Amino acid sequence: MAYSTNPNLPKARALAMRLHVIEKLPLQTVANRCGVHRSTIWRWKQKWDTLNAHVQLKNENRPNRAAGKQFRQAALKWLIPTDSSRPHTCPHAVADEVVSRVLEIRATLKRCAEVVWYHLARIECIRISLSSVRRILRRYHLVNGRKPRIRRDNPVRPAVTAPGELVQTDTIHYICPLTRRRRYVYTVIDLYTRMAYAEIRDRIGPGIAARAIFQAGKQFGFAFALVQADNGPEFSRYFEDRLHANGIRTRHSRLHRPNDNAHIERFNRTIQEECLGSTLTYRTTNKQIQARLTAYLDFYNTKRVHLGLQLKTPIEMLQRS
Repeated sequence: MAYSTNPNLPKARALAMRLHVIEKLPLQTVANRCGVHRSTIWRWKQKWDTLNAHVQLKNENRPNRAAGKQFRQAALKWLIPTDSSRPHTCPHAVADEVVSRVLEIRATLKRCAEVVWYHLARIECIRISLSSVRRILRRYHLVNGRKPRIRRDNPVRPAVTAPGELVQTDTIHYICPLTRRRRYVYTVIDLYTRMAYAEIRDRIGPGIAARAIFQAGKQFGFAFALVQADNGPEFSRYFEDRLHANGIRTRHSRLHRPNDNAHIERFNRTIQEECLGSTLTYRTTNKQIQARLTAYLDFYNTKRVHLGLQLKTPIEMLQRS
């Protein structure tokens, strides 16, 4: 029987078997009506016999009964499912004992496939690949598979109608091409007024990101209701706890969807093109960079017009609200 993913094939096989078994039509006639070869009908009949092997089809005490009365149709199964295309045997298949051991270690350690594989290969010296361990855990539905693109506890993104209703934050990463020193610019923007804030730090961390949000709120002069960030390490659980303690809700963008943070991403590009540039070298100190940021942010928030604001400045949008 050919392998197929057609969901209507079991019904077609059931119709063919009813024609052959109930109406006593020959194989060739059933094949002509169903549009298949007579050998296909014969194979379907073999499957049907195996499927109904538990049903007593004939009454030996009354051999002369009519054909239609000899079958216990209520107990018969007519739908013949399609067999899986997976091979029944493989010379390189993982032994059942190893599969059982993988499941036992998973239940004991409650860790990911990498940890289970390390325990098998390094501690118990069982030869098995990491891909085989992952496949076994997926087969028994012990791993979640692909990480969801959006968190289940994510608040609904509001339609922005007031200052502070939705604020986006992000981090610009700088690496000195000579010394390989890393520096980070924490950026914040309010979606209603387009008021922006930025500060530079030598480290990346959730505590610094939270302090940048609080400092931006002081600079803007209004409270934040919801802060949206990506899934970077600086916006982890500690960042959320700090903001929740101050009455600010948090939400995260979808994985691999930078368009969800389009406003802050566009501000990051603007501040790099008009203020900081694409690289920072060791010759420029953080104090000099912060002074440059402060001067540019004053121009950005008070004098630079925005096409998205109908050629208004962020300070004019704040005064209008």
